[in-house]
Amino acid sequence: MFTLKEIKHVLKKKSNLGDANIKIKGISIDSRTIKKGELFIAIKGPNFDGHKFINTAIQKGATAIIISQQTKSDPRGLILVKDTTKVLGMIAEYHRQRFDVPVIAITGSAGKTTTKEMVADVLSVRYRVLKNYKTENNQYGVPLTLLKLKSSHTMVVLELGTSQKGDIAWLTQIVRPTVAIFTNIGASHLQGLKTLAGIFREKWGITKYMNHEGYIIFNRDDQYLRRIEDKTIMAKRITYAIDASAEYKASKITRTKNNQLQFSMNRHVFTLKSPASHNIKNALTAISCGRLFKITYNEIITRLSRFTFPDGRQSIQKWQKGWLIDDTYNANPISFNEAIQTLNNFNITGKKILVCGDMAELGIQSQKYHQELGEHIARTSIESVVAIGIEMQQTVKTIKNLNKNIQVFYYIKLSTLIQRLKQIINPMDVILVKGSRCMGMEKVVDYLRN
Repeated sequence: MFTLKEIKHVLKKKSNLGDANIKIKGISIDSRTIKKGELFIAIKGPNFDGHKFINTAIQKGATAIIISQQTKSDPRGLILVKDTTKVLGMIAEYHRQRFDVPVIAITGSAGKTTTKEMVADVLSVRYRVLKNYKTENNQYGVPLTLLKLKSSHTMVVLELGTSQKGDIAWLTQIVRPTVAIFTNIGASHLQGLKTLAGIFREKWGITKYMNHEGYIIFNRDDQYLRRIEDKTIMAKRITYAIDASAEYKASKITRTKNNQLQFSMNRHVFTLKSPASHNIKNALTAISCGRLFKITYNEIITRLSRFTFPDGRQSIQKWQKGWLIDDTYNANPISFNEAIQTLNNFNITGKKILVCGDMAELGIQSQKYHQELGEHIARTSIESVVAIGIEMQQTVKTIKNLNKNIQVFYYIKLSTLIQRLKQIINPMDVILVKGSRCMGMEKVVDYLRN
């Protein structure tokens, strides 16, 4: 994969690091899975420190080890740098530039993973696609994904995540996208990015190292993303929308008795195995990307009709005689409101029940957004809300004040909520489970499945 000489070149190291022709079979940041002949990078994060496992990496046959702090380990094969996380990105950037392959990079406040999976699935009709595994979209996941790039791959599809200023620009420098996709701009990671305008500025960083002959695909229904039209950029723009005018615009949206969506676009009819209307926009992204890379409409229609939505992202399954909507991976105001609309529009003979936990990382605006969430729920046909979390107290209070017809249950402990849930639900009900990752709402889904 690399030689020690190439690593020396990437790191701009002039000192002798040993035999320059030594082969490095791969890059690892995990001593538990490192293989003999790989380079180990000792990453130091907020909750872990790879420097503690240097000896393990040596015992397992690491060719060399990159560190950012002095260690008592045998100095042979150790390469000292200032920032090991940055070095991981630098090596991935070097590797990416070995290949003349289109890279599609996806950013936005919600919908990145589903969009990534849809786009990759459509393009796999004609291309050998490399994509992030699940949601490995951060400063570790994106470089590690790129380092899997081989000559057999003909397309790369990556989602890029952020939590603080500069994350997207740094990842874009590594991946050098040919196509940039923007899903939406909403209240997420406000602790680090402060405002919606700050979120847009951060996401716009995806264009900083773009190919000038590339394309920007964006959701024209989003008021912040419409600002792209005013930007001076060389990349070509492609738009999609449901309400606004756009190159790819959905119309004649209907729901079947089986809670599937159908819509028309450019005289073609598409079907999705989902009742969630926001997935139409994810599909429009996949359609626009597919057409850009010469996938036929018939091929796209077939792919989208068979597409299975990822677990934890409004994946829908039969539950007893009703339905279970698993949207537990994460939560912010955009994704929560979309999930509520899905539940509200669901065709069901039983009750509509929302089991919900806090939305995290909203900073000083958390109370405001949890109140607005309660206002939204109060306007729906949802019959029962089962809530947990400190921030959800504001949501529960708002619902009780605005709609006395909604049954509201609030619990302090998740274990208590799960125990009491069987007394609230019935076999014919549809149950939506949602909350931020830190709330562990997937435990509710596991209970209901079993």
